[in-house]
Amino acid sequence: MSAPESNLPPGEIQFFDAFESVLKDGAYRIEVSQTVSAAAASVAPVTQQFVVQGPRFHIDPGEVHTQFPPNGATSFFVEVLPHVVLNKRLLPWERQVKGLPGAVPWLALLVFQQGELLGDTGGGNGGQTLTVEQLLSTDTPGVVRKPLPQAGSVTAAELALQCQAITFPSKLFVELVPTARELPYLAHVRQVHTADKAHFNQKDDGWFSVVVANRFPQAGTASAAAKNIVHLVSLEGFGDLLGGNAPVAPAQPQIQMVSLLSWTFSCLADPAQTFGGLAQNLAYDSTGHLRPAASLILRLPFTPSNSSDPMTVLAQQRLTDGYVALGYHAPSGEDGFAWYRGPLSPTVPAVLRGAGDFATSDAATIYDSTTGVFDLSLATAFQVGRSLALSSAPFATALMRVRQKATAALYRRMASRTNSLHTQLAALFAGGAIETIRSGSTSGKVLALRRRASAQARSAPATALRALLAQPEVRTELNQPLTDDPDALGVADFLGQLLLLRNIPFVHLVPDARALPVESIRFFYLDANWLSALLDGALSVGLGTSLESAVQSALTRQLEEMAQSAALAWRGGQLGQLGQSPPPPPAGPTAGFLLRSALVSGWPGLGVSATLQDRPLPLLRMERLGPNVLLALFNGVPDTITFSEPQEGLEFGVNDFGKIEVRTIDPPKVTGGKAVHVYDPRNPAAVSVAIRTGGRRVLNISSDSHPPSGPPLQPADLLELLAQALEIAPLAIGPADFAVQMVKGPEELRFSLSPQPKPGV
Repeated sequence: MSAPESNLPPGEIQFFDAFESVLKDGAYRIEVSQTVSAAAASVAPVTQQFVVQGPRFHIDPGEVHTQFPPNGATSFFVEVLPHVVLNKRLLPWERQVKGLPGAVPWLALLVFQQGELLGDTGGGNGGQTLTVEQLLSTDTPGVVRKPLPQAGSVTAAELALQCQAITFPSKLFVELVPTARELPYLAHVRQVHTADKAHFNQKDDGWFSVVVANRFPQAGTASAAAKNIVHLVSLEGFGDLLGGNAPVAPAQPQIQMVSLLSWTFSCLADPAQTFGGLAQNLAYDSTGHLRPAASLILRLPFTPSNSSDPMTVLAQQRLTDGYVALGYHAPSGEDGFAWYRGPLSPTVPAVLRGAGDFATSDAATIYDSTTGVFDLSLATAFQVGRSLALSSAPFATALMRVRQKATAALYRRMASRTNSLHTQLAALFAGGAIETIRSGSTSGKVLALRRRASAQARSAPATALRALLAQPEVRTELNQPLTDDPDALGVADFLGQLLLLRNIPFVHLVPDARALPVESIRFFYLDANWLSALLDGALSVGLGTSLESAVQSALTRQLEEMAQSAALAWRGGQLGQLGQSPPPPPAGPTAGFLLRSALVSGWPGLGVSATLQDRPLPLLRMERLGPNVLLALFNGVPDTITFSEPQEGLEFGVNDFGKIEVRTIDPPKVTGGKAVHVYDPRNPAAVSVAIRTGGRRVLNISSDSHPPSGPPLQPADLLELLAQALEIAPLAIGPADFAVQMVKGPEELRFSLSPQPKPGV
C-alpha cells in the first residue's frame, strides 16, 4: 500500500506493507506516434529513452539509518531477528527481481555464523572486494553460481565499480534464503513521530523502510561469544531459484551474491548490552541498587577529604561546583593552574552580570585574592564567542550593517528635532567629530567618523560623544525595534545557536573526560553567566571606535532577547514546524544531560521526553556530539526524563519463552477514506515460533505445505499459527500486520525525583 504524507502525534507508529515505485530501476523508452487521415500523409514517430537508476551493487552508507544488533556489539541477542533500518522508504522495492512479482523486495538480510562463508578467516565479515566485471565473469563455470543480470542491463560504468561479494555452499543457500512467498513479510515501511529525537535531516522526515532477517543468531555461552555475520544481499539474478515452495539449489556447489551492507555482532548469555540492560545500567549499579544522585551530576569525581585546611576546603568546594584545575601560562610568564568551568554546571549559578558587561576577555577574568588563583571560565566563554564570530563572515557582516543602520537612523531622527539633543549633536558636528555626507537627498544621509588635523578636531570630546550616546533618550532612539531587519534576524539566529551551545568545541563543555565516563549519564544546569560572556565575545567583533561601542551597547539587550527567541524556535525549525509558536521562555534556570553510551551509537533514534509537574517540557536541542555522545537541553528543569527505545528500530523476535505474543486486530477504522487497522496490546495468546527443519534457526514463515486434504507435509508455518490465534485467514495477514506481531514491545527507562527500585530486585 502507499504511505500517505502525514504527521503522527507523539507515541504513535504506523506500519505499511510496502512503498512501491511506479517505475522500477531500469531503462525505458517512450514512443509517440500519430495517425494522420490525409491521403499520402504520415508523421514519423518520436522516441525518447531514459533510465531510472538507483543503487544496485553498492548503497551509500548515508542510506542506512541503523542496524540491530549494533555493529560490534556483544550481548544477549538470541531472541531477536537482526534487521536494518533504511532512510529511504522506497529502497527495498526500487528494483524488480526477474521472474518474481513486483511486490517482492530485491533485498534480503542473511545471518551467517562463523565458518559458513567461504573465505571467512574469523577476523572480518567473510566478504571479498571485486569489480562488478569480475563478479559477473564466468571464470569458474560449474563451480560458482553468480548473479545473472539481463544481457545489456549492466553499463560500462557499472562494470568498473567495486563491490563486496560473499560465497557460500549452495546447500546453505537453500537452508537460509527466504522464498518469494516469504520475502514480502521480511520488509515493510513505517512512519514514526520524530519530535523527541535527534534531528536526522531526512528528505521524508519520520519515514523508514525496514528489512528483517529470517534467522535467529547463534547462541553463545556465558564465557564464549558466538560471532554472527549479517549481510544485506541483492537477489537480482536469483529469481529462478526463489519462486517455488522452497529455495531451489543451483547445479553449482557454490553460490556468490552481492553484499550491499554487512556487520558483525557476538552473542553471549548476558543481557547487559540490550536496550533495557544498557538503560538500566545508567541508573543502577551491578548490585541492583540506585546509583547515588551525586554520581549522576556532571562534575569531576573526587574523594572528599576530612581536612580542615582552608585551602583544601576551598578546592573541594570548587570541585563540588563543577570546576576543574587546568594548566595556565600567565601573560607575565609564570606557569600555574587556573579554575575553569564550562556552561554545564552541577549547581544553579547565581546570575552575576548581564550581556554586554564585558568588552574584552581580560575584563571577564576573575581573580580570587583568597587563594591567588584565577577563574578563567567567563574569559574563555568570551574568547570562544569572539572566535566563532570571527570565523563566520555572514555574521560579522550582518552585525556591522546592523550597527551602521542604527547609527544612520539615529542621525535622521535627531536631525529632525529641535530640542537640546539635536543641539548637542549639531555641536559635535561643528566640532569635527562627525561629518554629514549628503548624496543629493535627505534619505541619503549617512554618518561617517573622521579625524581632522586641526587642534579643534583633536580636542573634539570623545567623552562628550560617549556621554551623549549614554543618555536614556539617545539610547531609546538607537534601540529601535529590529525584528523586521533581516540583518538583525541573521545576527539573532547566530547568537541563538550559541545559546544552544551549537558549534562550541566539546572540550569547552567537558574539559576533563573523567567527568563523563563511558556508559554514563550526567545532568547539569546551564550557566547564564557563561552564556552572557559568550554573547559578549561574539558581539565584540568589529568595534574600533567609541561610537561603535556605544551603539553596540545600546543594541545588545535587544539582540540578546531576539537570540533567546531564536533559540526557543530553533528545534521546531529543524523539525519543519515553522508554523508553530515556539515554547515560552522558562521562568527559571534551564537544564539538560549528556549521555555517553552504546545506547547512542546502537539506537540513533533514541526517544527522549521530559515532564515538569506532569506537563510535557519541550526539548530545545537534542543532537549527537559524537558516535556515542548525546546532548539534550530542556526549556526548564524537568522532574522526570524518559528514554524510549526508538520506534523506527524496534526489535523483532520472541519473548523469553520462545513465543510470539499475539496482538489482536480490532475492526479497521476509516481515516482519510482509508481503512486503518488498530492493534490491541492485550496479548490474548502466544504462539510458538515456526522454524524450518534443518537446525539453522530459520523462520518458516509461509511454506504452503498443507494440501487441501490429507495430513500436513510438515509443521504449520508461522502465518498459519498467527492466523489461528487471531481467528482470521492467513491471507488476511499482510507484511505490515506480520511486522506488528513480530515486534518486541519497546522498552523505556524513566529518571525521576522519586526513583523506584530496580525491576526484579
